[in-house]
Amino acid sequence: MKKVSNSLYIGAMSGTSVDGLDLALVNMIESKDELKIEIVDAKTVEITSELTKALLGLGQPGDDDLDQLGECDSLLGKFIGESINSYLKVLGIPGQDIAAIGSHGQTIRHRPPGARTTPFTMQIGDPNSIAETTGITTVADFRRRDVAAGGHGAPLTPAFHRILFGDLDNNVAALNIGGIANLTILDDHEVKGFDTGPGNGLLDQWCKTHKSQPYDKDGAWAASGQICDNLLKSFLQDPYFALAAPKSTGREYFNLPWLERHLKTLVQTTSVMPPIEDVQTTLVELTAQSIADCIRKEPREISAIAVCGGGRLNKYLMQRLAVNCELDNAKKIIVQPTEFWDVDGDSLEAAAFAWLAYQRMNNLPGNIPSVTGAKGTRVLGAIFPG
Repeated sequence: MKKVSNSLYIGAMSGTSVDGLDLALVNMIESKDELKIEIVDAKTVEITSELTKALLGLGQPGDDDLDQLGECDSLLGKFIGESINSYLKVLGIPGQDIAAIGSHGQTIRHRPPGARTTPFTMQIGDPNSIAETTGITTVADFRRRDVAAGGHGAPLTPAFHRILFGDLDNNVAALNIGGIANLTILDDHEVKGFDTGPGNGLLDQWCKTHKSQPYDKDGAWAASGQICDNLLKSFLQDPYFALAAPKSTGREYFNLPWLERHLKTLVQTTSVMPPIEDVQTTLVELTAQSIADCIRKEPREISAIAVCGGGRLNKYLMQRLAVNCELDNAKKIIVQPTEFWDVDGDSLEAAAFAWLAYQRMNNLPGNIPSVTGAKGTRVLGAIFPG
């Protein structure tokens, strides 16, 4: 394959929470010895309420409508393409200056190995529509080749984390708290990464159900409640937390029905339903403690955690994460947003898919087998010419 000459790439990422389309303009600066990545600009585009509702509906297990699936696939693809066109217009950058778009799309079902007989993962956001709308070559469908090779297809960002944070002290871990939280442990010899469990997803769903708000700003509502120890213990007994890596999960597993089952069991056992704010507080503790448990189990010493994603803006969650990470640790662990290391925490995930597009356009592997569990490295993604 002919090597791509343009150095600008766009990454597009819609995460588990479906709270917006993250766009990142990334400059891939090549040298003889290494690839330097410069995040030039980033923006989050609000997804229309109608499309968000439809996507969230598809993201829950149940009887899905193929017409709705096809329509959402097409609508999201067109939305991504139009959003990129508007973004480039504001930046004053012509489309022909962009080597490729790396589009993650929206995950509507993720069934990793062990979840069912035949593992699969499915993302929508028609790349044909993106390429047609923008005129820019689009790379998409990054996860399924890794799954075909026996992997989870997730998380894919640890390889990118290695590039961004690889020059730092090896005792720095990278943590993304989106709808699901995933952790990257950087090592000179091996990179480990996996989904720790819920991130913001359950918090956002409980907040929307009981406060009619999309999220708990700064974690203020959660901070007003008390941790329900019995409920937290029930949460943490879920088999997922005891699984060894590689492992991945999604909103088809950790969702409102999952939460309601635990609440029902609690009421049956204690005859007491905790106040709704206490449930929110306990969900924060679940996210913080499940992440901290993974840090404590890590044999190598972790001195700092670089946090990206929407969860880094939840002040109460960040406080509880810091407290939990320090338990049983003689040395203080620094828990800071990635901005502490001069990396934009909103754009990082989208930038990762710009890098994955670069890898695909240059016929280079995008996965790390020690992270996903795949049989080996693979070139990920399919190319849709502009």
